Amino acid sequence: MDLKVAGAAPVFHPRVKLGSPEIDEESRLTRFPFNIFYMIETSDVSKRYYVYILYSYKDCKFYIGFSNNLKRRLTEHATGKIEATKNRIPVKLIHYEYFINRADAEAREKFLKSGYGRKQFKEILKNTLGSLI
Repeated sequence: MDLKVAGAAPVFHPRVKLGSPEIDEESRLTRFPFNIFYMIETSDVSKRYYVYILYSYKDCKFYIGFSNNLKRRLTEHATGKIEATKNRIPVKLIHYEYFINRADAEAREKFLKSGYGRKQFKEILKNTLGSLI
């Protein structure tokens, strides 16, 4: 790389024009002067997986679920089409997480349904939960 830094002030090699990017083929990043990086490639986000937590106002309990289409799934919950929550309406989405890998999302759902996972999300969402009760 032709960019050199002396102290806090960057010093450019004469061949590097201010504002002209250089491509680092190994890391697949575009380097601009002043060490600003822009991604050339991104992850494939065409496959999306969500883990979400609903709060039931009826029984003051939680429902933890998984879906590849969060908007559709929330509509199904709200209209009573999901067996597990149809008698617990109204429900409110209080948290969701996004994954690009199905196995990671399913593992996270399983963890959140565990005793330690429930304890963890209750601690993380304590301000949100405080406003619901």
